[in-house]
Amino acid sequence: MNFDSTIDPTEELPLQQSPLQFDFAGASHIGLKRKQNQDHFIVAELKRLLNVVATDIPLENCDALYGSEPGHLLVVADGMGGHDEGEIASRTAVKLCVRYVLDMMHWFLKLSANNEDDFVDELSACLNAVQSVFREGRTPSDRSLGTTVTLAYIIAPRMYVIHAGDSRCYLVREEELIQLTTDHTIAQRLLSKNAISAEQFTNSRWRHVLWNCVGGGHTAVEPEVVRINLQHGDQLLICSDGLTGMVTDQAILATLIGAPSASAAVSSLIEQANLAGGSDNITAVVGRCDRQTTSSTSAIGQPLT
Repeated sequence: MNFDSTIDPTEELPLQQSPLQFDFAGASHIGLKRKQNQDHFIVAELKRLLNVVATDIPLENCDALYGSEPGHLLVVADGMGGHDEGEIASRTAVKLCVRYVLDMMHWFLKLSANNEDDFVDELSACLNAVQSVFREGRTPSDRSLGTTVTLAYIIAPRMYVIHAGDSRCYLVREEELIQLTTDHTIAQRLLSKNAISAEQFTNSRWRHVLWNCVGGGHTAVEPEVVRINLQHGDQLLICSDGLTGMVTDQAILATLIGAPSASAAVSSLIEQANLAGGSDNITAVVGRCDRQTTSSTSAIGQPLT
């Protein structure tokens, strides 16, 4: 994995709360060639919330108390399989990830540098939990469900990315686009081991064959974990390969830098992918640090029910 020189994945990064404000947006489009959208995504804000049922203590006319800065959860899943299997797999994975993270809310109270490794272990086990649900399916079709999952959990200024498959998480910092995750394809693995050349990689029939994903008949999933401290001016992009297969890194970077908002960036990226052919489903989630203080989400396609 290539990191910019300003990012050291091994350094001890602070976990204190940060005044970072976020502008988030996300959308999914079926593309121009597919009959069904098998991508799903979610952008969510996580808060410590206490609803007051009864008390004799004055609470300034409030019936809810919010603790500390909110966290954020971003998930993109790209399902695989014929008929409805890919759509079911990605939808199920996103819903299970949300439920899993909700059960981890106790970390809002106790996360520190001393127990961060335990937190990351528990978070990465999210993909193993989804894997188990697929493997324990009631029918052979259920047990063959497969999907990529790229999940970002943000407790500002810290971001944790848990990943399996060939969807991607990017960071834009100082006008440089940095791919934080690795494509878990056979071709990328061969290239990383110098078993094939860059030219062979470009034309390889293994470029879209995954060796690691959630489900898909695999006996186990190997979550990739990335930790990073976010800074003012950073931008995030989590997307399916329906975007990266159609739009170059240079065009993605130019769009993220030039768009006036996260929502505008998402719309432009999806439009560019369709203009380039739209050969697959296209999903993009964009986050900006310190650009706006509001969060927006738009979805095109099936609701996550």
